[in-house]
Amino acid sequence: MRSIAPNPALALVAAGVVVCCAVVAQSQKKDQKLDTAVLLDAPNVPQMVVDSDGTLHFGPRTVPLPALASPEARQAYARQMLQRARASAARGGLASVRTESAAAPASGGSKETALKLYPVVEESQKIGDVGVTVYSPKTIPSKNRNKVLMEFEMDAEAIAVASLGQIKVIKVNYRGGGPSIPGNEDIVAVYRELLKTHPPKNIGMFGASGGCTLAQTTILWLPQQKLPLPGAVGLGTCSGGSNPGDARYTLNGLDAGLSSAFSGQPPFGGRATTPRKPGEPPATALDGEIPKGYPPAFLLSGTRDMCLSQTVLLHRKLRNAGVEADLNVFEGMWHFFWENSELPESREAMTELASFFNRHLE
Repeated sequence: MRSIAPNPALALVAAGVVVCCAVVAQSQKKDQKLDTAVLLDAPNVPQMVVDSDGTLHFGPRTVPLPALASPEARQAYARQMLQRARASAARGGLASVRTESAAAPASGGSKETALKLYPVVEESQKIGDVGVTVYSPKTIPSKNRNKVLMEFEMDAEAIAVASLGQIKVIKVNYRGGGPSIPGNEDIVAVYRELLKTHPPKNIGMFGASGGCTLAQTTILWLPQQKLPLPGAVGLGTCSGGSNPGDARYTLNGLDAGLSSAFSGQPPFGGRATTPRKPGEPPATALDGEIPKGYPPAFLLSGTRDMCLSQTVLLHRKLRNAGVEADLNVFEGMWHFFWENSELPESREAMTELASFFNRHLE
C-alpha cells in the first residue's frame, strides 16, 4: 500500500476550521444572550441598490422585476422603487440608485386619475353626523337602485367600484386617519342611518389597508352594537398591527408601498397595539371571533405585499368558520396597488370586487 505524506497546507486549513468552529460556537453562546426583540427589529438587508429598470440588489442577491406582471405594472413598480431609493439616498439611508434615467414620475395613484377613467357623479354630504363622499354612476340599473356600498380609505377604489358595478358607493371619511375606535364609531354611525332605508342584505362594506382593518373589526363589533351584519364585505390587504406575519419580513424591500428596508427601520406595522377593553372593537383584523352569519367576503392582496400574511391568514380564519371567502392574490403586485387606477391589474381587481357585490347583495 502506498503511504501518503502529511500535507502541511491541509493541516493548516484543518486547524483553521477547528479554530473557526470554536469562535462560531463561542459567538453563538454570546448571541443567545441577545434580546430577541432587538434582532427582530434589525434591518433585514444591509444595503440595497435599485437599477434604472427597477431591478433590486440586496448585497449579492438580485431580484428582477416581476416578469409575469403587466408592462404597465412593471413600469409603475420601477418608478416607485426608484423614487424610494433616491429619497433614501438623500437621507443617508441604505438604498441607492445604480444608474439614473429620465423615467417619468409615478402616476395613476390619484382621485383625479380615477375620475377620468371611471366617470361618476361626486357629492359631499353628512350621514349620521359623519362626513362622507358619495360616488354614483350616472345611470343606476333598476336591480341596483336599492343597493349601497360603504367604502373606507381610498377614493380611487370607491370610484372604480361605483362605475364598474353601477352601484352607489359612500366613502366614509372617518376620524383617526387609520384603524382606531373613533373610525369604528363613525362607520357604525353611518351604517345605523343606512339601515333606516336599506335592509342589511342590501348594504356592503369594503376598504383597503387601514380601511380593510376597519371593515373587518367593525363587522366583528356590530353584534355588540345590536346591529345586523351587512350583505357582503371586501377586505383589501388589511394592515398588520400587532400581527406582523412572515410577509412583513420576507417582502420588506420588495413592497413598493410599505417597505422600510430603504431606511433601515423596523417593518412598517409590525408594532404592538393598545389592548382593547371589553365591549370595544378588536384592534386588528385577525383578532376576535367570527360571528354567526358573517357575510361573504372578497379578499385581495399581491405577491409583493407585506400584508399578504394577514390576507391569507384571515382567509383561512373565515373559511374555518364556514364563511364563503374568495381569495384574490395578484402576481408581482404590492400593497395598495389598485390605488393606481391605470394598471390592468387594478381594473381586473376592481371589476371582480364590483361583480362580487352585485352577486351577493340582494
